[in-house]
Parts: sequence; C-alpha cells; structure tokens
Amino acid sequence: MTPEDGSPSSRRHEGRNYVVLPIFTVLACLATAAGARAQDAPASPAALTADAVSPAAVSVASVQSPDAPKGDSGFVRFVKDVGGDYKHFFSKETAWWYAGGLGASGLVHIADEEIVEELADPSPAVTTTLEGGDKYGNLALQLPLALGWWVTGHAMGSARGASAGRDLLRAQISATTWAYVIKYAVDRTRPNGDPRSFPSGHATAVFATAMVLQQHYGWKVGVPFFAAATYTAISRLTVNKHWASDVTMGAFVGMASARTVTLHLRNQKFAMGPFAAHGGGGVSLVAIQ
Repeated sequence: MTPEDGSPSSRRHEGRNYVVLPIFTVLACLATAAGARAQDAPASPAALTADAVSPAAVSVASVQSPDAPKGDSGFVRFVKDVGGDYKHFFSKETAWWYAGGLGASGLVHIADEEIVEELADPSPAVTTTLEGGDKYGNLALQLPLALGWWVTGHAMGSARGASAGRDLLRAQISATTWAYVIKYAVDRTRPNGDPRSFPSGHATAVFATAMVLQQHYGWKVGVPFFAAATYTAISRLTVNKHWASDVTMGAFVGMASARTVTLHLRNQKFAMGPFAAHGGGGVSLVAIQ
C-alpha cells in the first residue's frame, strides 16, 4: 500500500533520498580534484624521458632556486610558509572551490531539516558503526597524525614523506583557522541547539588530510583517506552535531586549504639540457626547487 503524501512513512522515504546528497557532493568534489590534478600536474621525468630522450640516458638532479631564502632555520621556513598559506588562501584556484562549496551547501541546505529528522533516532548499530568518526575528525588525532607523518618521513630519510607530513601540518593550521573564522562570523545554531555549527570542523580537518595525501601520493592513497573523510562527515549528522550543509562546506574549506599548501607540487619546474658521456650522451633533467 502506498503511503499518503505527508505521512511519516512518506517523509522518511524522502529523507532517505536526501541523505545521499552529501555523498554525491563529495563524489563531485573528487571528480573536480581529479580533473584539476590532471591539468595542473607537471610532466614527470618519466614522461619526458619517453617523449624526448629514448634511447639516451637521463640524469635527474635537483637544484635550489636562486630566489629561495638562504640561512633560514627549518622552523623559520615553516612559519614563513604558513604565513604564505594565509596569503594564498584566496586565489583564482581556490575561488572555484569556495564557489563550489557555497553552491553545494546551498543545495544541500534545502534538505537540512529532512536529513535531521531522518537521522534523529539512529539504531544502536548505526551509532556504534559511526562513532569512530568523532575521534578521527578530532584535532587531537589529526595534528599528531600530521606531525608523526613528518617526523617519520624525516627519520626514514624519505623526502617525499617528510614533505607530505609538513604539508599535512600546514593544511591543518590553515583549515582550522579558516573554519573557526567562518564559525564565529556565521554563528549558526547546531541541530542540538549549540552554537557555531557552520562549517563542520571535523569535516574540514579530514578532507584537508585526504586532499594533501592525494596530491602527494595520488589516488591509491587518496581514495581510502577520502572514504575515511566521508565516513567522518556522515558521523557528524547522526550525533545531531551538524546540518548536512555544514559538513559539505567543511569538506570544501578543507580541500581548498590542502590545495593551497600543495601549490609547490603543481608549480614544480624542470630544466632540460644535453650532456656528453662515454660512448654516447643523454639529457639532464634538473628539478628547480
């Protein structure tokens, strides 16, 4: 028997449809990020080798840019980079992310009330399954994760790992700052009556982490971390802490922060030059840092 319009059963059915909206929004974010990554990523040495060098040998080196600061300690450079992150947070690239976030949040906002009603009384199984999201999205975990990634990468002699950890920490600083600036400026009431709902700080933090790791390691690492970020975002709805539009905007703020701190990956430049060697020659690729 078909439920009558406006009945609790009908509203519950509609609510279930609306619940998937934030997930579709996240998938759209991932598609956008993938497209941007494909357009922005510099040609790799392997690609240059295949197109321009074969069968000659290739030498890859790294040199310091003449414009790079000299004599600064690691801490001073980090502080300067964090300052630069604030400076570059509003750019042509991030403008698209903010526009997308505002647009997606506006659309999801239409269903905010229905989603809250649908998730107002989750089953014990759902509550237990999603309770990990509160812990994973907390800064008490995200900050040590970033710092630990940096320290571990440095200790293991992995420049890539150390750089990723450094960017993770920068992204958390930037994302948290802007999330709370917006929180206090908007001061939206949460579904449970508490203040400062918009955007979700948990969603901001976990999507910043996911995007940084995707930029450094590609989608093989990015996908599981984006899945964890989506899990965290959904968990914030079931505990009545946030509206769906809060977590949607939080995801975009986090990803914009991550894109800002990883600009150096997309702006990597290479210099090419021939060299002579015994019995032949080759092309030298120099990464300018």
